[in-house]
Amino acid sequence: MARAPPAGTLLSEPTRRSVRMPDPVPIRLLVADDDEPARVLLAASAREIGGEIAVLEAEDGAEAVQLSLQERPEIALLDVSMPRLGGIETALTLRELQPRIRVALRTGDPLTHSERARQELLPLFGKLELEDTLAWLHAQVERVVRAEPGPSVPRKHDLVCGACG
Repeated sequence: MARAPPAGTLLSEPTRRSVRMPDPVPIRLLVADDDEPARVLLAASAREIGGEIAVLEAEDGAEAVQLSLQERPEIALLDVSMPRLGGIETALTLRELQPRIRVALRTGDPLTHSERARQELLPLFGKLELEDTLAWLHAQVERVVRAEPGPSVPRKHDLVCGACG
């Protein structure tokens, strides 16, 4: 009569499979500004930051909210003065809909809007402060990347037998 192999003995060679890792999911950035040249410049500059960034563009706050509901961006840069729904109101709405979204405001007149932005804990940049805006954006992209383990991070498995230790 054949004896059973000792516990923990490998009976056959494991099958090796080639697993294709999914492509990295781009970080979604929402840029809302009714001034098309300013919006296009900011969107183009954001794409040059590096990493995978998908830029969603909106012409006003109402469109920004609609895009946010559809696309769930992680980061938003909003002009303060837009038709239909202003940037501050849009930012507050986005935060209610997506509490983890990172939002900053841009304006041609930072002094006028600085107190309200400070009250709402919203970073505020002048439209002429493109370098500062991009530095903030880069920092937010880094935070999003660190907060979400990518698909290339292998899951850890416990290889200890639950019955025999």
